[in-house]
Amino acid sequence: MIIGFNIGNTHTVVGLYEAGNPLPVFMDRYPTKREVTVQELSDTITSAINKYSVEAGDIQGAIYSSVVPQCNDAYDAVCKKLFSINPHRITYRSRMPITIEYDNPAQLGADRIVNAVAAHIDYNTDCIIVDIGTAITFCLLEHGVLKGGIIAPGVKAAMKGLAQSTAQLFEVPFEKPASIIAQNTKDALISGFFYGWISLIEGIIQKMAGAIAHYTVICTGGMAEVIHPYLSIPVNIDTTLTMRGLYYLYDINR
Repeated sequence: MIIGFNIGNTHTVVGLYEAGNPLPVFMDRYPTKREVTVQELSDTITSAINKYSVEAGDIQGAIYSSVVPQCNDAYDAVCKKLFSINPHRITYRSRMPITIEYDNPAQLGADRIVNAVAAHIDYNTDCIIVDIGTAITFCLLEHGVLKGGIIAPGVKAAMKGLAQSTAQLFEVPFEKPASIIAQNTKDALISGFFYGWISLIEGIIQKMAGAIAHYTVICTGGMAEVIHPYLSIPVNIDTTLTMRGLYYLYDINR
């Protein structure tokens, strides 16, 4: 059995894979802690895999993508401690079936690489990959080349930032308001965030694509399913894209 970790800024997703199957048979999610100790992380991972009645000795391989470098050494140490294996840390130097066009590939988030690999293998077409999480990333994949993209602030991060930076505003849920024109502060914030982020996502996709029909648009990330019903352009919701990409990269790099 293989274990994979997608370490994000807010949450980490752990997946367990049977050999030959890129879709995890089990996934769990826990908060990402930047300054985590080896013991704390060991306890968290053990608790997660025990939910699937898997023991440490059942794990033969490990891989992770991380956008939180402070965590990396702890994951290396825990995989060695729990599973007696050295995990593969995904970077732009990992073997992959795509090429990268980026001024400094070392600055490219590992999650964006993983998404592009999965999209290339599973969709085999030109696509725009939108990952809606703590940040919203847009990646352009053409003919197996990751051409770069765009990074925009995520919905929840922007909500929190606005509330912390102002004296009279506060965090609100992300939901469709009864009317775009609000008559109180709470509804005004809800309307602004809802229509603002819907417009941001649609607008960037349309500007990147030009002739929109040429590209397959893939949406993933923690907020994808929340936002998807309100988008007026055709998109594919793929919530396991990153986790499948982890398996593909494990298979290529083992």
